[in-house]
Amino acid sequence: MNMSFRGWLSVGAVVSAALVGGGSANADPPADAALGRMDKAMNQAKTQYLEFDIINQEPGKPEKKLGMKVYIKGEKRMTEFTAPADMKGTKVLILSPTQMYVYLPAFGKVRRIASHTTDQGFMGMTFTQDDFAAQMYAPWYTADKLSDSGSDQKLTLLPKAGQTTPYGKLEFTIVKDKGLPSEIKYFNASGKHVKTETRSDYKCEGAVCTPMTLKMVDHTKGGHWTKFTTKTWKVNEPISDDLFSKRNLEK
Repeated sequence: MNMSFRGWLSVGAVVSAALVGGGSANADPPADAALGRMDKAMNQAKTQYLEFDIINQEPGKPEKKLGMKVYIKGEKRMTEFTAPADMKGTKVLILSPTQMYVYLPAFGKVRRIASHTTDQGFMGMTFTQDDFAAQMYAPWYTADKLSDSGSDQKLTLLPKAGQTTPYGKLEFTIVKDKGLPSEIKYFNASGKHVKTETRSDYKCEGAVCTPMTLKMVDHTKGGHWTKFTTKTWKVNEPISDDLFSKRNLEK
């Protein structure tokens, strides 16, 4: 398997340690309320199963096509690559934002993913393990400011004092009627805009909504982008807890 193990796998591994947010933001009750609504809207499902077709486009290189299936239950996530052939069977288990494991068929071993690698793009993609693990933001970030723009809201998040976070600032564009993000801008600790994620074509099953298309552009790498297109989505179907175990990674 031709793999540099650069990232999370990369739904997104870090060369350097996660950046430490410096200082706390002033309280903004409306912004805090918007953050709470967004976190709640993103976590309505008890379980989810998704299958993705992925295109990864690095500048000056042919596009690469990948396949992935993902099981989600609470904050636990099991991801398995289904394509291409040299990545098929590679699995990533996320038990929490700080507890992640990878199974590499070429080595036949389960390895814990070091915390200092979780902010790198996995398997050459622009998404990192930290990006994939982020299902709630309020535990790590403080809502700094909120503004309205027609059918959207603009929400800025800053790291909470004492929290180690992969980004120095996040700027969300939130669709008001769903309370869910259509765009996320990622900034490093120096305030540089490093990545932009778009989430579009939302589909809903009752109160549970998910974007059918996700795209992440890395502005530090000449516009390198990765796009996920959802081809299968199942909500609230039974998923055994046994699936989310290190033992299951090797199956």
